[in-house]
Amino acid sequence: MIKVCLLGFDYAVATSITGVVDLLSTAGTAWNYFQGRNLEPKFDVRVATAGGRPIRCLNNMVLDAHLDFRSIGQVDMLIVPSIGGDVEKTLHSNPQLISLLKAYASSGTQIISNCTGAFFLAEAGILDGRRATTHWAHADHFRDRYPQVQLIPEQMITSDGPVFCSGGGSAWFDMALYLIQLHISHETAIESAKAMVLDTGRHSQLCYFATHHNKYHHDDTVKAVQEWIDQHHGESFSLAWLAEQYAMSPRTLIRRFKAATGESPLAYLQTVRIENAKKYLELSTQTIAEITQRVGYEDVSSFSKMFKRKVGLSPREYRGRFSKSGK
Repeated sequence: MIKVCLLGFDYAVATSITGVVDLLSTAGTAWNYFQGRNLEPKFDVRVATAGGRPIRCLNNMVLDAHLDFRSIGQVDMLIVPSIGGDVEKTLHSNPQLISLLKAYASSGTQIISNCTGAFFLAEAGILDGRRATTHWAHADHFRDRYPQVQLIPEQMITSDGPVFCSGGGSAWFDMALYLIQLHISHETAIESAKAMVLDTGRHSQLCYFATHHNKYHHDDTVKAVQEWIDQHHGESFSLAWLAEQYAMSPRTLIRRFKAATGESPLAYLQTVRIENAKKYLELSTQTIAEITQRVGYEDVSSFSKMFKRKVGLSPREYRGRFSKSGK
């Protein structure tokens, strides 16, 4: 049996512990039971905490531990669940967990994180120079704190040597299925997904991204330009015309806009248009051609290609996944 230990801590997301325990523990058993076959469990899964004490997860759910950090012994995998509370406080409160990761990483043990659990791996130095992912909404914080990590937030799963990371929220099940496939077989992973009624084949977080427009700067003129773009993104206008309205040359507008926001006016306009298109696809019954026109584009094909490049799904696929009607 493959020995797995989840490292529990206060303010972890409970499902990123209990879900992984359930999915790995039932690999080779749930599907076999439904099919009337012999049960063949594949993973021995335990939860360890500092002192072996219960932990109080996000939303006050209390989980008991199987063992203490000091009693883990030899395992094939250590899994770090999602941080549900304040990331900085949680890292500061768990030095023993970070030391544990360092020790097991040096011995070649597979180390896996879900979502914001990647902060623990990075804090332990395990991700230095490696590819990693985390929850898309924490990407900027992660990059600022760990510039030596090759963060790829659009990825649902990253694999770099013996270190694996999965993306935000429920990506724990994508990782668990990946581990079942890696250690057992593709067939067993598919059977586990069917038994637990889970989708497979999720590779990107792009369609879940909500872009935060950077207006936390001190250039009032650039803020005014941003607000004008927000209100008039569906209209046709040139950069030269826009710069003229604010008594600047196009070159000066680009320079000041990038200095304040980190992106060009054109990139900002595209982001605003995409975010509005997503809302129309979610909430309205307008055709894709109508939405294309409404957000300021003329050619449906060009818009659809750009949308898929930015979001990871075509406009039709995005509407099918996120609209009220699902059509």
